[in-house]
Amino acid sequence: MSDLRLPYYFPGNKTGCLLIHGFTSTPAELRIMGEALHKKGYSVYGILLAGHGTMPDDMLTVSSEDWIECAQQGVNELKKQCNRVIVIGHSMGGLLALQMAARNKIAGLVTIAAAIKPFNRLSALAWLFKHFQKYTSLPQGEWPPEQKKYLLHYPYFPVSAAAELHRLAVHTRRILPQITANALIIQTKDDETVRPESANIIYHNISSQEKECLWLDGGTHNVPVVPPYNQQMMTRIT
Repeated sequence: MSDLRLPYYFPGNKTGCLLIHGFTSTPAELRIMGEALHKKGYSVYGILLAGHGTMPDDMLTVSSEDWIECAQQGVNELKKQCNRVIVIGHSMGGLLALQMAARNKIAGLVTIAAAIKPFNRLSALAWLFKHFQKYTSLPQGEWPPEQKKYLLHYPYFPVSAAAELHRLAVHTRRILPQITANALIIQTKDDETVRPESANIIYHNISSQEKECLWLDGGTHNVPVVPPYNQQMMTRIT
């Protein structure tokens, strides 16, 4: 298998799935889902967001607008090959998926632990802390080797990037009413990175006529790499 940090494209039918990874992560965290979708016949594009997949210093100069632009470029590329696009995002990628649903005519939207409300309330003050502290980190946790190989997060990251993440979350919450695409909102009940009520905020504020919350018992924030949760999600998505 090639470098899992790199973007990937699996050509398939005329329905394209755009996979958007989370903050400080890489396309690898949604690779299992991408391969499963491709086996179902879909075209799949897992993008790499600006400042990610290289070194933490590369996040110093990126903004939330850069991440939105990366996601938009992904939508545009898929539309060249496909006549229907489904946008799927995890954590910060969930915010970007919501942004794409508000900005584009898409066939469907899937958010997985979308980071509307982070568990750490201090993240709202990252705009202030960035002037006194350049970097910070989060606990990485222990993972079995088969799952850990897909979790290629930075061991630390700029506080300024965390401020951009918060800025993206605030803006995304404001535009939720603009979303009309069919939506599946996935959230684990015991997520300690994103507050579970984030799913309810999305559900009650988007304007979609067809929408559903899929609540996963127990679990973790990084459910896309964890069986049986990834199989359970795939059953609903397809």
